Amino acid sequence: MSAGRPTTELPSDAVAAWRRVLGEAHVLTAPEDRAAAGRCTFPAPQPEAVLCPADAAQTRDCLRIAHRHGVRVHPVSTGRNWGYGSGCPPVEHTVVLRLARLDRILGHDEQLGLVTVQPGVTFGQLAEALGQRSPEWLPPSTGAGPSTSVLANALQRGQGRGPYQDMASHLRRLEVVRPDGTRLSTGPGPGPGLTGLFLQGGPGVVVSAELWLHPRPRAGRSVTFRLPDERLLPGAVDAARQLLQRTPGGVAVSLWNRARLAAQVLPAPRSRLPEHLGGPWTGYAELWADDPRALDLRYESVLRAFAPYADHWDSDDVTGHAAAPGAPGPPEGAARYDSAPGLASAYRHKPGGPLYVPAGRERDPDRDRCGVLWFTPQLPMSGARTDTVLRLVERIMTDRGMEPCLALRLGARDLRCVTGLFWDRDEPGADARALECRRELVRRCARIGVHPCRPVIGDDLGDAGNEGSRLLLDQVASVLDPRGILRARPRRVSGR
Repeated sequence: MSAGRPTTELPSDAVAAWRRVLGEAHVLTAPEDRAAAGRCTFPAPQPEAVLCPADAAQTRDCLRIAHRHGVRVHPVSTGRNWGYGSGCPPVEHTVVLRLARLDRILGHDEQLGLVTVQPGVTFGQLAEALGQRSPEWLPPSTGAGPSTSVLANALQRGQGRGPYQDMASHLRRLEVVRPDGTRLSTGPGPGPGLTGLFLQGGPGVVVSAELWLHPRPRAGRSVTFRLPDERLLPGAVDAARQLLQRTPGGVAVSLWNRARLAAQVLPAPRSRLPEHLGGPWTGYAELWADDPRALDLRYESVLRAFAPYADHWDSDDVTGHAAAPGAPGPPEGAARYDSAPGLASAYRHKPGGPLYVPAGRERDPDRDRCGVLWFTPQLPMSGARTDTVLRLVERIMTDRGMEPCLALRLGARDLRCVTGLFWDRDEPGADARALECRRELVRRCARIGVHPCRPVIGDDLGDAGNEGSRLLLDQVASVLDPRGILRARPRRVSGR
């Protein structure tokens, strides 16, 4: 077997070795187990097997066996990366390394606000632990709900609520197992930081991460405002840039188009939004502070920034709410206490919309055959540039029969355009239409230098970024993963 070329067949010797390490129950090769592990919100490859180690030592042994036998491995945490690939591998002939059993909180420095978590630690688990031990620290949360992995969300550059807008920026140290089983630690120290090498599928398996926590604010408020004309959007984006540059903390702003807001808050596609949320775009600002006077100043700043563009305002004091300041999702009417508000949009085209799942049952878009794909380009905080890209995205999606569901997560320098493609996987031909639509989004946007900041499994973003940087990263990855065990090469999709 040639070096650097993983096998396309699963060697029986490797399976036997994994079973000796993990036990029969934790090496899943039966067709029904593989099919369950291969469930996704769009057509994706099934794994050849699923390995479920219990700790870092077993993870190391699994990788050593894969490295020795030339078997490609795809690590996942809880496997709930919905819309980006769930728990599926990016290519066929791959073994999934599921790390959900590594579910311990390994350390917590209450004074510094540092917590060390394994891949299987969920947002709900961390929130419960902090509530019992250290209620002065705010647990991170996302719209995907409490059952998703904290570590995986940070490694994938996910976005949270309130102070956790950029989860990756809260990473302090990673413990990584290389494909040959050796371990390394990233973190503060002289020389270049190494943490970035292992974000979004780097050449190593992260078995624990140390993250900074944010103190729980004493006061919070949410503000909703309506833009009555889509032509006001570029000005609102520029106003948000100026606001966030001058207010570096305590304010988070997002903008939702009518379709995206409806997908998240309405029980069925044909329902109508209330009038105060029915504009082409709706803005939502989260505010937090320790001093009520500081909160009032931030509130006034938001009003001044968006007054020229908004014709309806709504404010809600969220002080004392369990989820403050990261109030779930957008504004009033959006199932304020829903534990997974972001998942409601996945059910946009299922019968009954979010009500498709009975009360008391956890939402699972994979299980329920919801069609979900995300296209999330990062843009400079320029109103004119944003308007150009949005018009292109809307045209591509509309031409292919897809509803443009858009949300803008705004920052002081950049914004993320979170574009949702939603459909019912039980509708004949809908899968193919959605996949072609996203491929066209990637191709056409690449022509103007716009690329996803959070890729979907199987994406080839070979045209993204600087050619010299890509070459250097490939060379570094080749040193850390010489046999290509963790570095799948997806088929190339030209952006030109």
